Amino acid sequence: MVSEALTTQPAAVATKTALINGQSYVIIPGETILSFVRRYKGKDYVPTLCDAPNLEPFGSCRVCSVEVGRVGNGTNLRTVASCHTPVDEGMMVFTETESIQKLRKNIIELVLTDHPLECLTCEVNGNCELQDVAARVGIRSVRYPHGKVHTDREKDLSHPYMTSDLSKCIMCYRCVRACDEVQGQLVLSVAGRGFDSKIIKGLDQDFSPSDCVSCGACSQACPTSAIHDIYQSKAVVGQDKVRTICTYCGVGCNLDVSVKNGQILSIQAPFDAEVNAGHTCLKGRYAFKFYNHPERIQYPMIRKNGELERVTWDEVYDYLATRLTEIKNTYGGDAVAGISSSRCTNEENYLMQKMIRACFGTNNIDGCARVCHSPTALGMQRTFGTGAATNSIVDLKLTECILVIGANPMAGHPVTGSKLKQKAMKGTPLIVIDPRRTTLAKYATHHLQLRPGTNVAVLNMMLYYIIKEGLVDEGFVATRTEGFDDFCESILSLNIDELEAVSGVPREQVRAAAITYASAKLAMEFHGLGVTEHYQGTYAVMLIADLAMITGNIGKPGCGVNPLRGQNNVQGMADMGTQPYQGAGYLDVTDPQVHARYEQFYGAKMSDKVGLTIPEMYDAALEGKLKAVWVMGEDMAQSDPNTHHVKKRSVHSTCLWCRRFS
Repeated sequence: MVSEALTTQPAAVATKTALINGQSYVIIPGETILSFVRRYKGKDYVPTLCDAPNLEPFGSCRVCSVEVGRVGNGTNLRTVASCHTPVDEGMMVFTETESIQKLRKNIIELVLTDHPLECLTCEVNGNCELQDVAARVGIRSVRYPHGKVHTDREKDLSHPYMTSDLSKCIMCYRCVRACDEVQGQLVLSVAGRGFDSKIIKGLDQDFSPSDCVSCGACSQACPTSAIHDIYQSKAVVGQDKVRTICTYCGVGCNLDVSVKNGQILSIQAPFDAEVNAGHTCLKGRYAFKFYNHPERIQYPMIRKNGELERVTWDEVYDYLATRLTEIKNTYGGDAVAGISSSRCTNEENYLMQKMIRACFGTNNIDGCARVCHSPTALGMQRTFGTGAATNSIVDLKLTECILVIGANPMAGHPVTGSKLKQKAMKGTPLIVIDPRRTTLAKYATHHLQLRPGTNVAVLNMMLYYIIKEGLVDEGFVATRTEGFDDFCESILSLNIDELEAVSGVPREQVRAAAITYASAKLAMEFHGLGVTEHYQGTYAVMLIADLAMITGNIGKPGCGVNPLRGQNNVQGMADMGTQPYQGAGYLDVTDPQVHARYEQFYGAKMSDKVGLTIPEMYDAALEGKLKAVWVMGEDMAQSDPNTHHVKKRSVHSTCLWCRRFS
């Protein structure tokens, strides 16, 4: 089956308005007063304390209170918490009346009675929201006596990345809510009642015995530094904040890096990032010490007399150009190979494959994207015409069913995994197809625990039951697909007894999961290396695409087929053509028309033969056919199987990176 794209256009929305301090503004249906005011007046226009951009409205502190009325009845005002009160047409919002200012000031004074008073002049200026809010409402002193400050609570130093000093806690619940709503770990909770209530971690007061996964959501949420990162900077004069993208997995989280004098002080997750919205995993937030690790190579080096020696850039460029040209002229371009990296940018990967193809006239270019990505790319190209994810992770907000097959997102893609977990915890049906009982499997409506390598059997069973139960989206199939009749005949001819025996999954479990998936109006699928890194990986991806097509779950928001990439730029690396059989744009290098097009575009003589894969490069080096390998950002000795074989190869070829390990 193949499919055409289905596009939808947003319906027109009638314009509605409300007033902010007497001035009219357009509202968005369903938004709160606070979000309405912030859109036009800025995020600090109305002070808040218990509110956070990535948390659900809570309304416990009431610092965000405003007065509201109706047009035509301006004298009848009432006080409401703006964070969870919807704005509607004709509403008048007053943010700075005398009564509101007095209310806010009184609230902050009462909060400060449960907090060390030195907060007003403490050293964490810039990291303490309570201090900022106190200054915003005009607090210089507190009229009330001290309340329930827990001076008896010792600092918790048991966590490797965070410190908690709960004597500073003001019981805003932001840390508890972040642990619940962002990570879904449910580590933090409240013990005691009323005046004696306090934050605890798990069943204890320390982090060490708890189930904390070190995502840092609680630390970033805390407004008083009662929980804070060990590396968190305290308003260091002259520090810069640099926005960047995490270099670990394929989620692509945005990070705000605090830097001074070339040193990283701390990392925070920006709330305005669409991908992660104030959330990171342990690696993204805390694993940054590698940037100045003593083993990190900072200068070009050439091995002389068996030892690597530092040289100038001019010297190393001359050396590379001379040696590679000698090898090409002596043994031919096929004696040279390149290994690219999905941790590098699109531009770098494009230039890498161009250099190997245009300068040396060989297609000996490969990288990890071929192993983990090419089955998905090929399978989705055959079915949809493109090898990329069909939908955004943002669409999880809309989906009504989630299918995860051959992936453990909580470990491999923690931020996306947490979003999936949150949806399942809130009642969205979750189907997990995996031999292991992963973290997500604990929350699954259906866990199909198949034998390893039998994805095709289980997917065929699901397709069989969707057709047998009459759950095919006939309208979508008729207008958006090709070859359905032959496909249907092939699926219905399968022997379910054999598929059940091969996969080890009872047929009734598969049937129930298939009905759940096909009955949802919008269903999203996610798959990983547990699908693609099998000899039948391409066919499994095609069957996943077939599942989406026969149920109409493609081409619209809230559904689709979404591969989870392992490294941060697997998709871009493959797009740029770092495969031995495909050039940039996934074009076949053996096709005469494509080959002529590439030669004309690059202005160079190029090969029309499929190049060597990485394992074939090792064998060619040992056979003496491969004389030089250019490696960019890849550690094959660690990543590839049979380390001794890999290292032996580096002795038999001039590896322009890995020989430093030999």
